[in-house]
Amino acid sequence: MSHPHELHAFLDQVSVEMLAEYKRIYRRSREDPGTAGDEGESNWANLLADWLPADIHVATKGRILAADGSASPQVDVVLLAGDYPRKLREKKLYLAGGVLAAFECKNTLRKGHIAKLFSNAKEIAKLGVRKEGNFYSETFSPIVYGLLAHSHEWSSCHAASIIDKEVRRFHSEAMHPRDLPAVICVSDLHAWEHMYDPLTPRDIVPSTEIEYLESIGLGKWSYLTRSYFMRWKPLGRDYVPGEGPQISKERPNPIGELVLYMLRHMACKNFDRAGLASYYQRAGLSGGVGNISTKYWDPPDVYSELMMSILKSDDWSQLERLGNKIGILP
Repeated sequence: MSHPHELHAFLDQVSVEMLAEYKRIYRRSREDPGTAGDEGESNWANLLADWLPADIHVATKGRILAADGSASPQVDVVLLAGDYPRKLREKKLYLAGGVLAAFECKNTLRKGHIAKLFSNAKEIAKLGVRKEGNFYSETFSPIVYGLLAHSHEWSSCHAASIIDKEVRRFHSEAMHPRDLPAVICVSDLHAWEHMYDPLTPRDIVPSTEIEYLESIGLGKWSYLTRSYFMRWKPLGRDYVPGEGPQISKERPNPIGELVLYMLRHMACKNFDRAGLASYYQRAGLSGGVGNISTKYWDPPDVYSELMMSILKSDDWSQLERLGNKIGILP
């Protein structure tokens, strides 16, 4: 194809608009930081409402309420399921059972925001009930949680590697994959995404990793599980956002990757969502610079007794009846 797919052009228009909004907001941010923050949140809320399925309601500012009455730290943007009660959409305590995703929004990303993201992700994960016997529900938080930023505080040539380092640091400290945030999207830089391999054969795990795991009393199973963070860029593109056609395959569209990632998560819960995610993938929206952080786990440290009983029995038909796939968000 001699010209870029229109989907890329549509998303690049959004990227250009977000950059313009950031510059506009930044000029007044020192005068009134609160208003600047609210405007940034509105940018992201409007973007998500424009690009995600029409039955999802996007709301701002509030806390998420668990069935036991406990509440999350404040979040900036929430995605409510289509069956969420209309009467309660404007109430700032959002019922966890109807919350699909929640996000922190920052105009300028700083190191401390990443630390807070990982800390809050663990609290968010506690709010929902784990559905046992399903790979996705046992390893991902019931509420997708992430951080959305217009830009960052670092020089462009170092920013991605600085964020990589912070992600690796906090990923290594996690006690369970469900405690991890799902996504970091910096609209003028990159997108970082948490993914998961339910079963990884021990014989393909690097020997240095096996030695480390065994030194801390892990890694003795024939299969391990693996959580990892990817940093994405599109493949095969031949133009730079906002700058017209030219030869460049190094510039990502983080907003496009964010939209695709959210559709993939929704498809794991509702397969009817899979069609558009598949189309975005085939249109060349997603590529990758590779895995920037990996953590291996022994299956009993991740899965429920029900799941372990299935795995030990080798009765894979049980997994098929439970709707599992041996690959989560490929």
